[in-house]
Amino acid sequence: MRHIEGGPRPPDPPSGKPSLNVLLTGATGVLGRALLPKLTMHNVICLTHTTEMSEPGLKSLHGDVRLPRLGLSRGEFKELSSVIDVIVHAAADTSFGAESALVETNVAGTARIVELAQESDARLVYVSTAFSGVGADDDSPALAYARTKAHAEELVRASGLRAVIVRPSIIVGDSRTGHIARHQGFHKLLGAMMRGQLPLVPLDPSRLLDFVPQDVVAKHIADLLDGTSNRTDLWLTAGTHALELGSVAAEIHAAAGELGRPIAPVRFVDADLYERLVVPVFLEAIPVRTRRLMTTLAEQLTPYVSAHGPFPSDMGDLPDQALTLRATVRRWAQTSGYESRDASVAVR
Repeated sequence: MRHIEGGPRPPDPPSGKPSLNVLLTGATGVLGRALLPKLTMHNVICLTHTTEMSEPGLKSLHGDVRLPRLGLSRGEFKELSSVIDVIVHAAADTSFGAESALVETNVAGTARIVELAQESDARLVYVSTAFSGVGADDDSPALAYARTKAHAEELVRASGLRAVIVRPSIIVGDSRTGHIARHQGFHKLLGAMMRGQLPLVPLDPSRLLDFVPQDVVAKHIADLLDGTSNRTDLWLTAGTHALELGSVAAEIHAAAGELGRPIAPVRFVDADLYERLVVPVFLEAIPVRTRRLMTTLAEQLTPYVSAHGPFPSDMGDLPDQALTLRATVRRWAQTSGYESRDASVAVR
């Protein structure tokens, strides 16, 4: 960090916005990878746990948000707190694992970041989730992640810091290319539909599936760093532009046909009918692998598909949702071995 502490900052860019010393957690994750290209005007220190950042111009600092002083020595922690202007806390455990492990990273880890921000008097941009409110009063195992993010939001609000809580919905790939650092749960759903492994979905097809492209989310977060905004929260969601689940399934069905891999349309059934009739009568007739996939996806997807109307949204520049979905489908097909059966058929 000596090149940051001792040397002059890069000259301010033509925009007139100041160049800052930024600590970024979660730099190797989906959002972190999308955010880094938006931060080239700043001095960026990436706090990494296992993967060291090797990109030119970045400082990689090995640490762990779950540990006191972020796993740093007293000297490292003191030096870090003396130079940073703003912290972007994007590190999180987004798995469907044990809630205790999620709490360790998402709640205790945020508490450690709050301590650093207080020590350094740095502004804090905390990346939460639009689903934090959904999970706060729901004991569903699938919403354990959302509950931990709701708890972490409470810590940030109670800290007295200059902080903004950012609430993105489901983050998908780049709005134009579909590129994403790693496939997410959304891609698991997409893949199951594309391969015809999800014949039934026990949900109302009019429910909203809110997703947002990573490049637009990253731009909004980068724009917060200059400190000119006085807002304390930012909703990065599709809001009223979110696609209905039935429309998502129709887009995926059409994409499979364009690839020369036609599949039967996904059938949506009432959740009560599914439990009363499909599960006890027909589920045993479905191949075990398909049955497990259907059950898992239904459990994980249901809490995250809105039955209560759209989220609030502060995104005025949201690209067309259908085009974003098509870009994600194309990219998934190119990177997952889902090749056209007809060499003359190309993904458009």
